[in-house]
Amino acid sequence: MNRTRLTDHTEVAGRPGDPVTVLSGFHHPARGPVSCPAAPLLAGWLRERGQECRIAAAGALPAGSGGRLAATTYLDLDGRVVGLAVTAPAHRATLAAEAVRVWSAALRTRRLLVCTAPLGCEPPPSLPTQPDARTADRARGRPTPRTVCPRAVATWATAAQYEARGDTVLLLGTGGPARAGDAETAHRPRVRDVAAAHVVQPADPERLSFVQYPCAPVEEMAEILKVLRRRFPMLRGQHPDEWCYRAADRRLAVRAVARAGDLVLLGARSTEAEWLKPEVRVPFDGLHVLRPELLAKAATIGLLAPLTPLVPLAGDGGRDGTELVAEVLGGLGPLSLVHHRSLTQVRTDVLARTPEPPGRPRR
Repeated sequence: MNRTRLTDHTEVAGRPGDPVTVLSGFHHPARGPVSCPAAPLLAGWLRERGQECRIAAAGALPAGSGGRLAATTYLDLDGRVVGLAVTAPAHRATLAAEAVRVWSAALRTRRLLVCTAPLGCEPPPSLPTQPDARTADRARGRPTPRTVCPRAVATWATAAQYEARGDTVLLLGTGGPARAGDAETAHRPRVRDVAAAHVVQPADPERLSFVQYPCAPVEEMAEILKVLRRRFPMLRGQHPDEWCYRAADRRLAVRAVARAGDLVLLGARSTEAEWLKPEVRVPFDGLHVLRPELLAKAATIGLLAPLTPLVPLAGDGGRDGTELVAEVLGGLGPLSLVHHRSLTQVRTDVLARTPEPPGRPRR
């Protein structure tokens, strides 16, 4: 990228009353069409410094006097010309040129490592496509239906079966984003952690069963079970085939992304911040958190999708900033977009096994 990088400061036609314009695209006199996906970052930087501006596309800028164009362009891997560009009347050109200079210092080849593992029983997060197709994908719209997790439904059915035989049913683990309704939890004791497992006192220790609380990480539940089985030898419960590994897979994927990232973006209200080192985590509450000095040092940026801000994002469906972040980073140097997830598959299914007649030899 650095070998094809070119910075221009050009006089163009303009008037004193013209607005400062951050270009989302323009026609370079030597390089032809230039796309500028990072325009929102430059516009935000200018507005923070009290400079009103707009984002707009332009064709070939008219020659003349009274205006200035500051631009940095480079060739992306696919041959497209990408850049940063601002036009301004002459008396405002200094700050416009400074915006291009500051953000040009953040240009580099980088990876965006997106954690795509589902949030427990939630549907998978929306994923960014390659940079040149993101805008069209959003325009078409891809609503993600919210469905009921079949594992959670099966868990409550199993709990009801245990209660029908006269057992007290313990709900193990902290659970994840999918919260159970009061009807399922009000009368069933919760054992959230190992400490609770040491002190729980069921009415009849010999009539005791357990189920995994929906979205509880398996490794967390396994530690609770060790204590309960020592204390209550007659404890019965779900076969491991019935356990849900989604929350455990999410935790593994988050930690892998965090280890690889020079910084890690996560939703403003994310409960996963405790899994990240304070020096790398960046709570996302809009594009203003993407500082040029921060990005300049980041060869790998982790992103925990969905990237939900406190305030809905204008023009991006409001709920998830993943695609918007991927798009603007695609304008700050050649971007490698990597989706990462962990997947645990149960290869057996105790509920689907057909009992063999007694005496039949196993093959």
